[in-house]
Amino acid sequence: MLSKPAIPVRGYRIRAFFGLMLLGFAAAGLTAGAPLTLGDLVRQGKRDSVIAAITSPDVDVNARAPDGSTALMWAVFNVDKDLVRALLKAGARADVTNTYGASALGEAVKIEDVELVRMLLDAGANVDSPNLDRQTALMLAVSMGSLEISKLLVERGADVNAVETFRGQNALMWAAGGNQPEIVDLLLARGAKNVNLRAKSDDWARQMTSEPRAQFGSRQTGGLTALLYATRSGCLACVQSLVKAGADVNKPNPDGVTPLLNALDNKRWDIAMFLLDKGANPHTWDISGRTPIYVAVDVKTFSAGGGFGGGRGGNEFAGARPAAENTATAQDLIKRLLDLGVDTNHQLTRKRPYGAGRGRFADYDLRGGVGPLFVAATRHDHESMQALLAHGAEVDLPNVFQMTPLMMAAGMSGTGRGAGGGGPPGGASADPQARAIKTIDLLLAAGADINYRITDSRTHTAKLMAYVAGRDQEGRTALFAAAEQGQDRLVKHLLERGADASIRDAAGKTALDIARAAPAAAGGGAGGREGAAAAAAASRAATITALEAAAARAVLGGATPPVK
Repeated sequence: MLSKPAIPVRGYRIRAFFGLMLLGFAAAGLTAGAPLTLGDLVRQGKRDSVIAAITSPDVDVNARAPDGSTALMWAVFNVDKDLVRALLKAGARADVTNTYGASALGEAVKIEDVELVRMLLDAGANVDSPNLDRQTALMLAVSMGSLEISKLLVERGADVNAVETFRGQNALMWAAGGNQPEIVDLLLARGAKNVNLRAKSDDWARQMTSEPRAQFGSRQTGGLTALLYATRSGCLACVQSLVKAGADVNKPNPDGVTPLLNALDNKRWDIAMFLLDKGANPHTWDISGRTPIYVAVDVKTFSAGGGFGGGRGGNEFAGARPAAENTATAQDLIKRLLDLGVDTNHQLTRKRPYGAGRGRFADYDLRGGVGPLFVAATRHDHESMQALLAHGAEVDLPNVFQMTPLMMAAGMSGTGRGAGGGGPPGGASADPQARAIKTIDLLLAAGADINYRITDSRTHTAKLMAYVAGRDQEGRTALFAAAEQGQDRLVKHLLERGADASIRDAAGKTALDIARAAPAAAGGGAGGREGAAAAAAASRAATITALEAAAARAVLGGATPPVK
């Protein structure tokens, strides 16, 4: 997904607003004790005094405060239409801006007062009224979602192709990002041409790396086109209009995120279907190596609560938008992508750009080398697993840490965090062991090696992928993971299916050794914790018993044969 892509930025709109208000107050404070100016009277709401004053030829209705504001600007800010009329009749200029680029027209647009906007335009206000960042009144109107004011400004000659300098965005981007299809159509009908313009982007590598780590998450990539904004906001009508107007359905942001990937990232299944209809490339990948099929499988298991089902990995997609309204489903997209012949074994080249720090603190295991099947198995997404396996997914394809899908299904974790496997689409399972057993059986039926061992897990590539020192799991199998967690039924099932309990890891330990050394579950407290701890202890004891029996059979030469 686009990891928190920048929303259309309003330039220095806030600065202009406070420049008009706060510095105006500061200016008044600096002249304390001096006679009140016309602007002071307007700002304080003393309209009768203002009306009386402007009848005098000695009063300059266009006098400026230290911040450049005029009486007319404050009258608009106060939404005093009668006073605005009186000031204009007395000769107040409608086309001036203050030191910060704020204008009377801009203030009228921000409060969405059509009558004031029309009044100022009739009095000669610059229809564009750009601020210091070249943000125009039309951009403000679009950002407010005001179709009526947008129409009025366009009819009066507003530049629909203007680009502000702060983020390099235009009104079309704001309309698409704000889910405003009628305004998108208005701008296109009135001559908006550069539908493929890409906004400015941030390059984190060029930032000071000594800044606090917390700022990683706020460094947004940007570089979006109007179509990318529309795919993120979920505006299907906007997408359709932009594509009809010539928007490139394959133009990515600087990180390689295309409109199709962005639509999938944001669960806009209908938009993704439309883009595929219009020639979107289903075989592309972004800077992280994420392909459309990978994103579709990965995002399918995302819950609106701010994480993937089952809780593995913590707060990925924190603060993300709820699922969009769609007629198509995630599985519909997965099926269509598979029917298009996408590579089911394309692997990530680095961390996924989700969550805090753009993936820095996300699932350790879902980094380099991860393919769609790996994710589906981790999430126990059986429907996606079956579809991927039927289309050539390599059942034992490991990640850079040499963990396979079967190991992940058994609960293996590169750091020990969140062990036990992920959750199914839609939430956690009431019986996680039964869920894991079903996942493992699907993988074994496809030919997975139940005794696949982790080897060469400390390569330079693996070190590049890791952000913390991972666990040393060299030589271990899926059985070790299940044993460590005390999952008795899962351990018994693995043994019945042919897991070799005599295998020793690089440290010379067996799964039984690991089970015996594993810490006991925490107990006590309210809310059923004591009962849960007792159940966990019983499960761990049963795990040890099963492994001891398997070890005894191995000594006697009667190791459990694989179940066909």
